[in-house]
Amino acid sequence: MNIIFQLLYPVLIFTILIIFSWVLIHLLTIFGVFLAFAYPIWWMISPKQTVCVFCRSKKDGETCPVCHEIVKKSDGTNPKTFFSAIFNGGILLVFSLISIGIVFGESQLLFHLGFPTPSKTTVAFSIPTQEEYQIGEIFPMQVKITGIKESINTVKVDFSYDPKKLEVVDISTKDSFANIFIQKQIDNSTGFSSFAGGLPNPGFSGNQGTFATIYLRGLKTGVATVNFLPSSQVLANNGHGDNLLSSFGNASYLIVTSLPKNNSQNGTSLGANNVLGISTSSANTQMIFYDETQVLGAHTSNIPQPTKQK
Repeated sequence: MNIIFQLLYPVLIFTILIIFSWVLIHLLTIFGVFLAFAYPIWWMISPKQTVCVFCRSKKDGETCPVCHEIVKKSDGTNPKTFFSAIFNGGILLVFSLISIGIVFGESQLLFHLGFPTPSKTTVAFSIPTQEEYQIGEIFPMQVKITGIKESINTVKVDFSYDPKKLEVVDISTKDSFANIFIQKQIDNSTGFSSFAGGLPNPGFSGNQGTFATIYLRGLKTGVATVNFLPSSQVLANNGHGDNLLSSFGNASYLIVTSLPKNNSQNGTSLGANNVLGISTSSANTQMIFYDETQVLGAHTSNIPQPTKQK
């Protein structure tokens, strides 16, 4: 046991010194500058209670290089002159600035290592409120991202629905803040669809933005719900790809046989050229890397145009 203790004792002392130094550096970072400026003032108020660092470090009979007096610790080690008090405050200020630099370097190192993980600040996918649509009517569901507190560069939207009640006709990139799209999967046989894209550095930093517009078609009367899945992601543009999405939502739509005559048409009448083959303006060129033909359980060409209510 004595041998083990002798081996562990230096390690224990070293660990305690490291912890003490770390705590002291952080305390100097927080309070050091204040103490440096308060030191001369405190010396003028209570000189006997103020310690001169240089007198304290000398032995009895030696001369303090700042106070220029022989040290006699029985008489106290306080600064003997105002200049000595100023000099001691300056030394404290220097150590405080060094501590601030060390703590700043520590924070940068932790940031590059991915610590701490940013809090999830994106509120949710923002989707339209409940509406009524006819069977066979094509209508849009605009997906917006709201509550963005820091720049984002990648978004992945996964959602499910009852394939007996709803059909995804297409997912449009028109008016999207993203300009690179890498995935579009529409599987109306299982009721699952996914869409992913983003934009290069510096990313998107607006408070909210439109990512995509999903065009749906009602197939059966009743309430049809679209659920956004936990596999959805909104990634921060911070080099670590932290997922900032904090909550998920859903959208409910009432599918009816026909709308009342006094009810305005809620859906969007779309020709095939409005849904497929998304065109982009020269000011917002988009790059699409998925295959438009990979749509399961539905045909997205020759989309029928709903008949408007008269």
